[in-house]
Amino acid sequence: MNRHERQERERDERRKAILDAAGQIASEEGLERLSIRKIAERIEYSPGIIYHYFSGKEAIVEQLLQHDYQQFVSDLRAEGAKEKRPERVFEQTMRHFIETSLTDGSRYRNIMLNESPSVLSQTAVLFRGASEQRAAIGMLCGNLRNFENMRDKEDSEIERTAQIVWSAAFGLILRLTVEKEIPAEQKEKLIDTYIALMLAAITDPAGGY
Repeated sequence: MNRHERQERERDERRKAILDAAGQIASEEGLERLSIRKIAERIEYSPGIIYHYFSGKEAIVEQLLQHDYQQFVSDLRAEGAKEKRPERVFEQTMRHFIETSLTDGSRYRNIMLNESPSVLSQTAVLFRGASEQRAAIGMLCGNLRNFENMRDKEDSEIERTAQIVWSAAFGLILRLTVEKEIPAEQKEKLIDTYIALMLAAITDPAGGY
């Protein structure tokens, strides 16, 4: 390994250490309490070193969300690839989305409810054209398009359906995160009911809405 390659590796390792520390702090305290000072203390770097790799907190948050989002979408695609029938793909994908989000509910809630522009640039899903800019919504649109009664619908209608399906799941995730005393059996039944209701709406010959 030559000097340039070694420097690049060290740079990548430091960036990763900074992002890992930022992710830990976000999970523990929320994005609003994340700061350069706290990251520096966590990994025993000086704030100046962190500014050498990132322009500031907003740049760190954006990189953190991009990484988390890409990993999340990759996991959803892998889960959906296990099935062929659209109903099963939908069920597996949405169940995985909900259950994965619940395993780190505090971090998920802190990120998804954050209103800062840099966070919304990664998490907003209700705008026109979201299926082209948000891989998860685009993936869900592709799944919906495979349902027989959805094949002739306009792209904009498919996108709106995906946005509602996604947002309804988000609402369920938030309530299950906040209401911590719900027994596991009840959580499972609520998730099952959500999936059944969404599938009933999607597969309704009249359009479900």
